[in-house]
Amino acid sequence: MEVHLEQKLIDADGHVLEDETLMDFLEEPYRSCKAQGGIIGPIRNVLGNVFPTLDFLHLATFKRSERAFGGGKRVGPDQWLEFLDVAKFEYAFLYPTVGLSMGNIVHPDWACVVARAYNNWIHDRYMKRSPRLKGIALLPMQDVSEAVNELHRAVKELGMPGAMLPSRGLPFDLGHRTYWPVYAEAEKLGCALAVHGGCHHGMGLDTFETFVPIHGLGHPLSLIIAFSGMVYHGVFNEYPRLRVGFLEGGAAWATFWMDRIDRSHHYFGELNRQGRYKGPSMQQKPSEYLKSDNVFIGCEGGEEGLDYQIRRTGNSHFLFASDFPHEIGPEDILHEIEEVQEYPGLSDEDKAAILGGNARRFYQVPQGQ
Repeated sequence: MEVHLEQKLIDADGHVLEDETLMDFLEEPYRSCKAQGGIIGPIRNVLGNVFPTLDFLHLATFKRSERAFGGGKRVGPDQWLEFLDVAKFEYAFLYPTVGLSMGNIVHPDWACVVARAYNNWIHDRYMKRSPRLKGIALLPMQDVSEAVNELHRAVKELGMPGAMLPSRGLPFDLGHRTYWPVYAEAEKLGCALAVHGGCHHGMGLDTFETFVPIHGLGHPLSLIIAFSGMVYHGVFNEYPRLRVGFLEGGAAWATFWMDRIDRSHHYFGELNRQGRYKGPSMQQKPSEYLKSDNVFIGCEGGEEGLDYQIRRTGNSHFLFASDFPHEIGPEDILHEIEEVQEYPGLSDEDKAAILGGNARRFYQVPQGQ
């Protein structure tokens, strides 16, 4: 398949594979205490000494793509640039792998150390390597004032387009007022915030003895919970210019949410003692929030209901994501792109928006870049 070169393609959600070099970006005295490589290997050092595990539900399973996760080989900046050339992507916006567990860190001070180290690492290893590689920052949401400071530093000093919010692990849902200072800072900076799935505990899946339904359901369920909290606790009303993406859960959850929540909202009201409730009014339909131009949703190839999602919400929300190198290898991406480009229910305008236009607006890629 040959990619249509007239389209400006952007990968809105790819992943780095953290390696042992991240340890060198820890502040002292933590850097001097890093474990030695030895038999457990450098990646295990990163997992064991910097980030906690994703959750107790993840298992090592076989992948249909032999090149997923690099096929056992290192995936770094050079491999990412090769991938961009194969897919004809202008840019890739890069999220963590083991760092998806950022919300599971318990100690606030350690969260601050880890976020700063990770952001310095991805800036040095990827963003300095090429302007086509755009790192997304991690924030220590466990210490909100420091999260505000780190977001400001990441955007203003490191040139990052925004930051990731973990969908699971934090003590409060993402709509909670505790986190509002982060949203105020993001709105002031004009940067993107992206809620990203990865940890699937605490959603009723914990007793499953299989992995596929945990993976398939965990991502969209965590996004639904996060989006619901942000809508009904008033985040989008309080910060109307805040741009938030909800990634790696596919697109189909959007209209499910619209139908279910509109119905509940129609029949039930919210308590509003002393004006504390900040969510949708009784005159509003919650589904209107998913039609707002500041809400974005990740999507992938092979989503047979994508045309329906666009018909219900408009085409300005959906962001094409490769997820490379998690589920696919370089040889898989052309097929993923082709599935969108040849989608019979989408117009050329829809396809252009999904494959690049919406990501350019979400991440605020300047014209000419």
